[in-house]
Amino acid sequence: MALFDPEFCEQKCPICTRARRGVRWAQFLQRVELLVTFGGCPWGRARKQKYGVPPDKEKTVELPSRI
Repeated sequence: MALFDPEFCEQKCPICTRARRGVRWAQFLQRVELLVTFGGCPWGRARKQKYGVPPDKEKTVELPSRI
């Protein structure tokens, strides 16, 4: 496990997971964090690097199209 594992932000972070689900106090704290740290905590930045999505946005799952 890497020091700043993007999976922590994705599945276990008490702020990010709640903020992505729409909990208002968590969204507020996350916005403050994003402004103060210029992009989020190290786990959030690792998530953005791996998935291409900032910590405050949901990942989109693309399903293969049927032809």
